Amino acid sequence: MLRRIFKIFFVFSLSSILTVFLVELFNFKESILSFKKYDHKKSSNIVILTGAANRIKDGFKIIDGFEKLKIINYKILVSGTGKGFSKKSLIKQISPNFNPALIDCCIFLDSVSTNTLTNAIETSKWAKINDVKEFILITSNYHMPRAILEFKNVMPTHKIYTFPITSRKHNIENWMKSYETFSLIFKEFCKYIISDLRIKILNI
Repeated sequence: MLRRIFKIFFVFSLSSILTVFLVELFNFKESILSFKKYDHKKSSNIVILTGAANRIKDGFKIIDGFEKLKIINYKILVSGTGKGFSKKSLIKQISPNFNPALIDCCIFLDSVSTNTLTNAIETSKWAKINDVKEFILITSNYHMPRAILEFKNVMPTHKIYTFPITSRKHNIENWMKSYETFSLIFKEFCKYIISDLRIKILNI
């Protein structure tokens, strides 16, 4: 009798946990779609997180928009470039019409960061050195929830605007129709949970 009760309790508990997990996974997918793209008027500082296709290219399209609006005195950080990446490497990835003078004066490269947490830490150092109080954060849409979580934890007093890059490969709205997209969101959700628990439990 006790064995049967325990079995029922175990199945019920497992089912409840699985249900909660699936609901939160769905909510996570919805949060990816909830982030808005920044307004040009909000900030002229930009942080671009590398790690996926088109982030740098699309990020620099924004800077072209700044020039059209005659916004000046902006600072751009490209975070997580890896060793060996230089401003010459950057030139190869952006539009040939981009003002080369801006590369020397306004663009900073972070080759130290290796993950989202270190992206946030290195950005915090850059912001302090350059007296940056607000910036636009550019990364892939599916990465934005975890990026915002890490950045707001490391930089709670900074104003952070979002610019999610829409993945050309993954249709987030129709995530259930693609194994690759579902797998991507599932992995990001798991990473998000780990980051959230680390912040709440270890306070780091």
